[in-house]
Amino acid sequence: MTDNQETSRLIPCFARLRARTTILEMAGFQAANIDALRSERVVCVVKAGEVMAKAFQIVFAADGSLFITFPYFRHRTGILSSTSIPATGTRQSEVNLEHGGKVTSHLVKYSHHTDGRAHFSQTGKIVTAIKRQSIALDKQHGHIFSLLIQGLQALDAADPLKDVGASPKRTIVNFEVEPPEAVKFVGRWFDVNKMRFSNPTPTIGPTLLTLDADGAQRNACLFASPHANARHVLAVTCQAIPKLGPAPEVFMFYGGFDPPEIMTDPTKEAGFLAFLYPLSEADKARERLGSVDYTAKA
Repeated sequence: MTDNQETSRLIPCFARLRARTTILEMAGFQAANIDALRSERVVCVVKAGEVMAKAFQIVFAADGSLFITFPYFRHRTGILSSTSIPATGTRQSEVNLEHGGKVTSHLVKYSHHTDGRAHFSQTGKIVTAIKRQSIALDKQHGHIFSLLIQGLQALDAADPLKDVGASPKRTIVNFEVEPPEAVKFVGRWFDVNKMRFSNPTPTIGPTLLTLDADGAQRNACLFASPHANARHVLAVTCQAIPKLGPAPEVFMFYGGFDPPEIMTDPTKEAGFLAFLYPLSEADKARERLGSVDYTAKA
């Protein structure tokens, strides 16, 4: 097995530790106004030194659903998985994406519907077979997805003159980091009526300080749907992280989680969705696992 093939099959059990990140001060006063960037579509750009790379898009649907799309990564063959963290009783374990996995030759989008149905899809290109029941969006509070990227050169470059601007239809936001070995985006979903702060304040946002379980503070950018009656915000952070592995380019997403009380309990099997691109020896993996591509042979 090559190094890249091993990376495509086994990922570390980061899930047990993920659900504790919160707004820095959650007890106390409710802000009079949450000032989020309101747009139907948000393009998230990584700015690292002279490099500007488009990472992913956030889409707020009119019915309240949340979509995350990934049109910018140059490698199109990957593995999609509805998998789980085994109940090992310890905080560290490995997750094999081949369990519950299928191969695709297309980039996909992640959909999280208001009732909690979560899946990967791409209209006209793949069968929506990798799916699971996650948390309904009106009950979701906290971590909803993560995206890890190694090799920013594998992303479409952003044009500093053209890829700018904000409107109710489309907004482009730069996340600036020191030139990294890899980057990690984390999205957290909050009901604005449940957000609390230590001091009275008229307005919070569009950036907000968050606190990780390890005590690290990071600024989040707040996004919200422009549609009427939207009462949730998506808080997105971006950070430089150590190298993920020997492969020069890695694109990995995970979301669609079980409730936090399951995800953080090492005595319980905890389910989620994940994808990983690129996939080496894809033909062999396709023979073992099958494919969700419409063009694949039955």
